[in-house]
Amino acid sequence: MADTLRHTTLPDDSVALAENRTDRQRSLQALQELELRAGSPAPGREAEWLGQVLHALDALEKMLATQHQNSADDASILSDIQREQPRLHNRVVQLRRDSHDLHEAVTRFRTELEATPPDEIHCADVRQQLDRVATELR
Repeated sequence: MADTLRHTTLPDDSVALAENRTDRQRSLQALQELELRAGSPAPGREAEWLGQVLHALDALEKMLATQHQNSADDASILSDIQREQPRLHNRVVQLRRDSHDLHEAVTRFRTELEATPPDEIHCADVRQQLDRVATELR
């Protein structure tokens, strides 16, 4: 049984790579859900629309936080690249900074939306801001 487990477990690099891919996939799924909610009809149902957008935005924020936290771990694929490929050190630092900045931007946007009364929400403006976030995330 131990031999079977040894053969089915992935090397550390493969585990880190799989975790990185899973994190990115979950963030992308959260973004797609947000885009679906933001793209739904809003006129006459602004409060409900805003609630759905905020819920999806919160999920995206959590996924981005998880992705950023996992990428900062010593066992992450980015940490491995940083150790094994010193010439890529600055690029890894920049990727982590970009990830952190995107997470912070989503957090600020969610906070702003939560503070805005539904009757003052301009859906087209919200959608435009979410398009910018989506572009940056992709």
